Amino acid sequence: MKKYMKLFVMAAIGLSVATGFVFNASAANVNQESVLTGQVVSVVPVGTAVKEGDVLVTVQSLTGPMPAARSTVNGVVTNVSVKNGDQVTRAQVVAVVDGK
Repeated sequence: MKKYMKLFVMAAIGLSVATGFVFNASAANVNQESVLTGQVVSVVPVGTAVKEGDVLVTVQSLTGPMPAARSTVNGVVTNVSVKNGDQVTRAQVVAVVDGK
């Protein structure tokens, strides 16, 4: 019986630690990268509340404006490193979102 109790306590501690890491990771500033290369035509302003999937930056493409960066977390935009008219490249950090 003591063996099972010890195992249960260890499992509970492990779960608590793992949960703490998950919640801390989601509350950090998260870099948002462009998935396309092109000229920026729109940018979300700093201070905007965003949800996962919201468009942060749009670039001009052959078929018209396309989302170049979408938020990967829920939170607030704390920094935008591009402006309209700038050229962006794939994997370039274009914004930072403080995850909530």
